[in-house]
Amino acid sequence: MKQHALQQYDYHVWANTKVCAYLQELSEDVYRKEIASVFPTIYDAMTHIYVIDCNWLTFLAGGGVTEMTADYIEELKETTNRLVAETEGKTMEELGRLMTGLSVRFRTYIAQHEDLEAMCPSGEFKARYVDFIQHLVNHGTYHRGNVTAMLRQLGHPGTPTDFGFYLYTLSQS
Repeated sequence: MKQHALQQYDYHVWANTKVCAYLQELSEDVYRKEIASVFPTIYDAMTHIYVIDCNWLTFLAGGGVTEMTADYIEELKETTNRLVAETEGKTMEELGRLMTGLSVRFRTYIAQHEDLEAMCPSGEFKARYVDFIQHLVNHGTYHRGNVTAMLRQLGHPGTPTDFGFYLYTLSQS
C-alpha cells in the first residue's frame, strides 16, 4: 500500500510541477488576471493547492485530531491565512519552489510512516492515512482542472496532467 500511496503522491507532485512550469511560460498578467471563476485568479488556485497540502501534512504528521474543537478550527484558519499571506507577491516560480520544498517533506513523511493502513482520526470521523493521501491527490486534480478551465477562459490551452499521461511519461523515461 505504501508504494501505491507514493505513486499517487508522486503523480500529484508531477502534475503540480508541470502546471507551475507551464504557467511560468505565460505572462504573469495571465495567472494574476482576475476573472469570474472558482478562484479570483489562477495564482489563487495554485496557492490553494499549496496551502491545503501544507495543512494536510500538518494534520497527518500530527496523527490527526480527536476533537474538532472551536480552538482547532480557529488555529487551522489562522494557519491557512498565514500560509496564504506568505505566498502573496511571489512569482509562479517562487510558488513552485515552495511546492517543491513541501513535496520533499510530504514524500519523506509518507516513506517513513510505519502504517498507512492505520486509522487517522478527524473528529468523530476516521479514515486510513492512505485515504487522506488519496483525498489530497484528488483535491489537487480537481483544482488543476479549475486552472485549465480558467486558462481556457483567458484564451490559453492547458497542459495535460491526467494520471494516464503521467503513466505514459514514466514509460518513456
